[in-house]
Amino acid sequence: MQQRLLKSFLICLSLFVVLTVMMIFSSRIHVGFMGYLSALIFGTLFTSCGVVIGDMFRRFVMPDLVFASGSFDMLCKKVFWLIGPQAIGWLIGYMGYQGFMRNVLGFYI
Repeated sequence: MQQRLLKSFLICLSLFVVLTVMMIFSSRIHVGFMGYLSALIFGTLFTSCGVVIGDMFRRFVMPDLVFASGSFDMLCKKVFWLIGPQAIGWLIGYMGYQGFMRNVLGFYI
């Protein structure tokens, strides 16, 4: 469990490092040093929580047996159960991060 948590945290951190660097060099976003720092910190925390909750959900409801009508259908189902719930959790965490930045901290990113 700790390895999955650490891996999820590092993936979300690396994604938000890239997004923060893109925000720094963007001509449309000007939030100052604290805005960029809070975007990095809170974005990583919110999306990491979403990914961990999505992974726990995936491990709880993942079926033991999957039926498919063909090889492409089986590939789609396998890929969904591999990364689908985590990606949905990341998206929900990202929406929570956006709401937190806008409504609580007052940064419009």
